[in-house]
Amino acid sequence: MGYRGSMDRVTIEPGQRSDPRIRGTPITVWDVYRVLSVPGMTDAEVLSKYPELEPDDLAAVREFVAKSIESRTHDEFTARPILPRDRLVHGRYYKGRCRNATIARWNADENCFYHWREKFGRIYMETIKYPTDVVEPLWDVFDVVEELPGCRFEIPFDAEAAFAGNRNDLYEHAEEMWHKPQQG
Repeated sequence: MGYRGSMDRVTIEPGQRSDPRIRGTPITVWDVYRVLSVPGMTDAEVLSKYPELEPDDLAAVREFVAKSIESRTHDEFTARPILPRDRLVHGRYYKGRCRNATIARWNADENCFYHWREKFGRIYMETIKYPTDVVEPLWDVFDVVEELPGCRFEIPFDAEAAFAGNRNDLYEHAEEMWHKPQQG
């Protein structure tokens, strides 16, 4: 099955749960999108990496991914509904999931979440986008699922802040947010 417009180059096999492919080739949309998302990667470099592709295929990938991201309503991993952006309140804490956090604080002025990230034993502040913001790669957004009535540590809107909480509290919701629901 194909899509209309520039996305007619994207194909999904009927009745299959396989990844969408480009013009029926073995090349998936998501593989190309990951390469397109590498900072500084040019279209010419992507086409060099995938010589079977044409420039119009890259436009189709971008359009397909943008529509996929904009239409998201549920976290793909937990299947929980994503809280709509208009229900987010500036300064409040939320539970959700991204690659690096399950607790984040919404900054409406900057239109992003702030969260603490631990990497190589160091804890530092990062920002991350709302799940349907197409300017960010799909895997680098915070799938917000509910407001937290309280948080055990502070998340200031300051990229230079130093973490002053208990490291273990960062992972309070990790098991819940990284647990796939049982298939019944």
